[in-house]
Amino acid sequence: MIISFIIAGLIFCGASVFFFCKANYCACTQAGQCDNPVNYYWLGAMLNALTSFALCCFALHVELGTLLWLILMGSCFLGAIISQKKSKYKKCKKTTSTNALLVNETN
Repeated sequence: MIISFIIAGLIFCGASVFFFCKANYCACTQAGQCDNPVNYYWLGAMLNALTSFALCCFALHVELGTLLWLILMGSCFLGAIISQKKSKYKKCKKTTSTNALLVNETN
């Protein structure tokens, strides 16, 4: 039973990080339309984080549950940061270099 609560907490933690990343992406690409704090993505991120926290605390009591929740949130955010950096590197690698464009330029 405890393991199922921890796994459910991990799932809600991952969903929280996903909604947080979607909220940041929305705020960056559609400025003015979805950067208010009561956006659905922000609300989803906070509710999923609170649910994850409650499940972890219910599984391992308050002190150990809080530590477990911090570890889960940290690892999910670390995974999101690594994924973002890797996709950004792939995107930069696919684009043409500026120097290559200047070499073929005629005067």
